Amino acid sequence: MSFKFTAPIEKNIKTGTIVAGQKLLRHPAALLAAILFLLAAPVSAQDSTWTLADCLHYAQVHNLSLQEQEIDLRVARMNYQVSKLSHIPQLSLASSYGASFGRSINPTTNQFENTRFSSLGLGASSNVLLFGWFQKHYTIKNNGLSLEQAAQARQQSGNEVAMHVTTAYLRALLAKEQIANVRYQIDISREHKSRMERLLEAGRSNMLEVSQARTQLATDSGLYYSAMLHYEQALIELKAILNLDFTVTILPVPVKDYEPPFYSEKTDPETLYLQAAAQHPDLIRSGLGVNIATRELKIARAGSLPQLSTYYATGTNYSSSFYEMLPNGERQLMQLGRQLNNNLYHSFGLGISVPLFNGFTYKKAIRGAGYDIEKAKLAELVARQRLRQNIYTAYTDYELTLKQYFVAGSVAEHAKNSFHGAQVRFDNGLITHVEYLTEQNNFLKAQNEVTALKYDLQFKKIRLDCYRTGCGE
Repeated sequence: MSFKFTAPIEKNIKTGTIVAGQKLLRHPAALLAAILFLLAAPVSAQDSTWTLADCLHYAQVHNLSLQEQEIDLRVARMNYQVSKLSHIPQLSLASSYGASFGRSINPTTNQFENTRFSSLGLGASSNVLLFGWFQKHYTIKNNGLSLEQAAQARQQSGNEVAMHVTTAYLRALLAKEQIANVRYQIDISREHKSRMERLLEAGRSNMLEVSQARTQLATDSGLYYSAMLHYEQALIELKAILNLDFTVTILPVPVKDYEPPFYSEKTDPETLYLQAAAQHPDLIRSGLGVNIATRELKIARAGSLPQLSTYYATGTNYSSSFYEMLPNGERQLMQLGRQLNNNLYHSFGLGISVPLFNGFTYKKAIRGAGYDIEKAKLAELVARQRLRQNIYTAYTDYELTLKQYFVAGSVAEHAKNSFHGAQVRFDNGLITHVEYLTEQNNFLKAQNEVTALKYDLQFKKIRLDCYRTGCGE
């Protein structure tokens, strides 16, 4: 949020002269105080305005479900990066230091001694897989596909959150417009109640008609509070989805590019399905599931193959009880460097592992992987069928709701004319008071029906565009 400050210029109402801007500029302290006052002032209504795009962008970062999906994505990325290092040969270093008391084996002489001594050991070993790395290779590929799958799952969750945000946002706009409709109705009812009370005082009405007018005003007031309740509930739901502080003020505004007039969808549902199938995260994830299952079969088959590896190890040790004989016949403790050099050893070898009989574990794994491929292919078909069904349903809903909207608009226009005509006829005593109130209620009902269908159309149009280009865009 940025603040743009300009020196205020006030106009003296009495003298008509400019009195403020230049004074502030001549007094830096006053100018600084004015800036601090503006920064500390409450946020204006304009700053509380949230467009649908603002809500969508905020939700993509702060929504709790998406944050959880982001962690899953990081875990998948970590698994993939770690698995890529499995091709690197194993290398380990070891060291030990200890003290022995009583009868024990001297590590340098490999003989039992009944003495007290300390010993030091150093060693290193390495192992390299020469043949049989197919399991590791396919596992790395699978972890890469799992990473892509996690990314698509994150995208799918983002799309679902975007639709939840859109639903709550449009619900708030619907309630807001219905509040305006009821306020207009209340103004009419309040004016009519006052008029009927004046007619009663003049002897041209009766208490029944006055009571009916008061009842109508009370009923409209109840509708107003009901609309206010729906508005606040929609905002609370929206803030919960956004993971936004409930004390923050949100003022929704009409969604650009989705205001009336509405037009029939130009793209047929099958074409729309083909567009969506190429980029829909659920379908992409299902396709990746088939690839993962196929590689799992390769991993299972690779587990039954022989493995050939080579190893190398080296080490040395030192003991405080290892003495050497001097030419003069005396004994002295051999120095650390000489002991480590004299006791240095190396070993090298090849190892082969051939699975012969293990209770048909590998055969079971291979057969199970084959079944998993069939299940993954069926899951992909189910996902495609579900997407096609959803698109055809959304397309049909939009087209039929569009027709309902046009009909409701015509009904609302006729109800408006009927109500205005009823006002004239009632003023001239041509219809009863009950007939007048009936026309008034029909007018409000028609207005609310048009309003509800308008936002229903907006949601269904946004849903179609979501299939076409992706949600949250």
